Amino acid sequence: MTTKRTTTHTTARSKKDTLKVLISTGHLGTAPSNPESFLLGMAANPDYVVADGGSSDPGPVYLGEDTTLGHFAREELELFLTESRKHGVPLVIGSAGDTGSNRGVDDYVNVIKELAQEHRIPKFKIGYFYSEITKDFLKHKLAAGKELKGLGGFPSLTAGEIDQATRIVAVAGVHPFLKLLAMGADVIIAGRCGDINFTAGPCIYHGFPEPLAYHMGKMIECASLVAEPFMGKETIIGTISQDDIKITPYHPQQRCTIASVAGHSMYERETPYYEHALGGTLDMSACHYEQFDERTARITGAKWLPDAELRVKIEGAKKIGERYMGFVGLRDPHIVRNVDAAIDYCKSAVAKRFGKDQYELYFHVFGRNGVLKECEPVQETKAHELGIVVEGLAATDALAEKITDFAVRMFFLTRIPGVKGTAGAAATTKKTMKSSPGYMWNVNHTVPIDDPMELFPVHMTEGGI
Repeated sequence: MTTKRTTTHTTARSKKDTLKVLISTGHLGTAPSNPESFLLGMAANPDYVVADGGSSDPGPVYLGEDTTLGHFAREELELFLTESRKHGVPLVIGSAGDTGSNRGVDDYVNVIKELAQEHRIPKFKIGYFYSEITKDFLKHKLAAGKELKGLGGFPSLTAGEIDQATRIVAVAGVHPFLKLLAMGADVIIAGRCGDINFTAGPCIYHGFPEPLAYHMGKMIECASLVAEPFMGKETIIGTISQDDIKITPYHPQQRCTIASVAGHSMYERETPYYEHALGGTLDMSACHYEQFDERTARITGAKWLPDAELRVKIEGAKKIGERYMGFVGLRDPHIVRNVDAAIDYCKSAVAKRFGKDQYELYFHVFGRNGVLKECEPVQETKAHELGIVVEGLAATDALAEKITDFAVRMFFLTRIPGVKGTAGAAATTKKTMKSSPGYMWNVNHTVPIDDPMELFPVHMTEGGI
């Protein structure tokens, strides 16, 4: 089969000299957007309201369990929907429900319909697309001799790892956004997609250059994190023309500077100058950043490099076990100085009691290297007290609880040379706490496809009264 060309151009709904895109959150639902700066931004008459609905940053458990992290999603969707419909501009949400699973998309579509009824919003079109893919699809690729290439040090994907994944999503490019806009969608709820694509899609749809469109998607993906001083959940507007993009914050105390926008261009990248998307790569190595006015930065010079082979990124997670957690507080100076010996004692006691193959056990020492672990550059701490999070995983809920509880109590009873106390060496949780199951990423790969829309079926429904 001949691979289809990956060009993203399409017939624009309307030609504009500039396009203004408003965003107030880089991860919808994790905390409410500030309504004050949001309304200031809406008063500037943007052409689109967009939001990133998800991320892989919180880890694999949300995709593995198909659960949503964002507890404020309905609250933010209510603000976005009511204001975008009031102003008559499209609303575009990427990676619905945190992971872009089919359930996440359906949940967001239902919330949009419920909110439209509650607010008695006149009828409008809701476009949406799915991103989940079947294990059979990937196995057929393997059977056809196609390599499913690993990213970030992952080996090539095998049938065994495919089987172990509880859920797999593909990462969409701009293409389903272009299709749904052409179908007249007023609200778009997307499955898993690249963070830059829910902004780049509308820009390309209205005829703006691909390099600038993708770069604007990169610049505003995290909303006010592109500005200074640091503030979360504040509104910014990106404005694209045929020649440049301009980024402006709408919190009165924020500004976009050369340093803040250039820094964000290099944010979260394996290499600072390149951002990969379905169909090509955004090259920012020759970009020019300048101060346009006191609060606005202007950016030019991006390039878009089309891929010779069309490959789509896929993400998946496999379950490791059930998980419990307990907390240990250390104040005994001798135990604090010899915390590694105390941890070794606990590990040995657990291994002696349960064997070494039934569990995974982790000790996170806060006050020493709980965040950076072995990468911590400060090798000697002067902390007078330490907090240790004990994390235990096992195949069953009961075993995970039992092992974690035992490990926590061994700190209380720790026996290392020099211990003199008779009333216990630590303060501990009385009962260990059930946590989310343990998952790990096992699918972080690319798959060859013939059409950029191949894995992203689009649908249209209606909301409002």
